[in-house]
Amino acid sequence: MEFLLLGGMILIMSLLNKVKAMKQANKALAGLQIPIGIVVFIVGLSLLAGHGPYGERFLFAGLMGLVAGVFLLFNLLKLVPAAEGSVDKISNILALFQVPVGILTILAALIDMF
Repeated sequence: MEFLLLGGMILIMSLLNKVKAMKQANKALAGLQIPIGIVVFIVGLSLLAGHGPYGERFLFAGLMGLVAGVFLLFNLLKLVPAAEGSVDKISNILALFQVPVGILTILAALIDMF
């Protein structure tokens, strides 16, 4: 659950891009988004498969973990130099959904923690 919370917090960091220090922090965090995205995706899969602390399934947290992991893993496609134009178009579209997905992921993590 903690990684879902971390993934959601990273996704909503784009809200604070107007603040100079946060914009620099977001650029510095870009390298960590890929490994954190992998972990969040795997946590989402394990929650859907029923590997919670007591063997229960967390459907909402699992789905949000999968979606947040895909959003964080999208930065992996930005490293491919051949698809630069199409990746920029897709990233502009996904930026609209990044903050709501981050908020829902944080809510899912908090609901399933307590």
